[in-house]
Amino acid sequence: MRNRRLFQPDGLWLMTLAASTWGTIGVATQAIYQIDTTTSLFINLARMLVATPVLLLICWRMVGPRMFNVQRRDLLLMLIAGGLLAISQAAYFAAIRYTGVTITTLLTICIAPVVVMGLSVLLRLEKMTGRLLASLGCALVGSVLLVGFSSADLTQDQLVTGTLFSLIAAGSYAGTIICGRFLAAHYHALQITTISFFGGTLLLAAINLASGIVAVHTVESWLLIVYLGLVPTAFAYWLFQAGLRSVSAVAASIVSMLEPLVATLLAWALFGETLAASGVIGAGLLILSITLLSRTSDQPA
Repeated sequence: MRNRRLFQPDGLWLMTLAASTWGTIGVATQAIYQIDTTTSLFINLARMLVATPVLLLICWRMVGPRMFNVQRRDLLLMLIAGGLLAISQAAYFAAIRYTGVTITTLLTICIAPVVVMGLSVLLRLEKMTGRLLASLGCALVGSVLLVGFSSADLTQDQLVTGTLFSLIAAGSYAGTIICGRFLAAHYHALQITTISFFGGTLLLAAINLASGIVAVHTVESWLLIVYLGLVPTAFAYWLFQAGLRSVSAVAASIVSMLEPLVATLLAWALFGETLAASGVIGAGLLILSITLLSRTSDQPA
């Protein structure tokens, strides 16, 4: 009997590239804040408005008329995935307003894979293995050491509100991964990404209209938004969805935890931010977690 691999290297490294690309979002966003006056909600909407038409064009060229051949149930699932992605982004940046980047990032990236693991087992999408649990443990500890934890100068109301928004961000992002895992085997990755982004764009547009649109004004900011829309949004989510064909949902959520590692390294290199010894250890543990995932284990087909 032939054996199959639990984690296919090609899918894993597609996701690793996607997560590494996401790590540039914070640096680009910080650059926009330094030269312009806008809101995170507008930046998220603008990058989706850039990404969605590009994905529609590429999907039409590669998939053709078949891109509209989607079952009604699956279409609803794609739109839900896009809506959950939009909610995750909005909740994440709302949490930052109350508890700051450090605590919000820590809670979101650590809770999301735990939620994914629980849902995957509950829905019988996959079984837990010792290697997978070890990788999750290394990623969680590494993230805590890398990001750190500090609640100084925060009131109880701020901490509670920020934590609530972080939980919403983590849960909705976990839902996006689970939805993508259900769809990955039946549709082209571009097809899923394009339709999901269309739904997410509509939801973000509604949120921006309700809260008030604060657009950017400088050419440099618009160029950075075009970069955010094309590279860490359209390109990266296409790679991530393609990787879901051969990588489990839990592994996908663990690989996503590389995003703060790349963001931290870029902030250190470009903005001179310090990286403590604990952060270096945390970075090593995150890399170890990906190494454990890349070590395939044979199971009966």
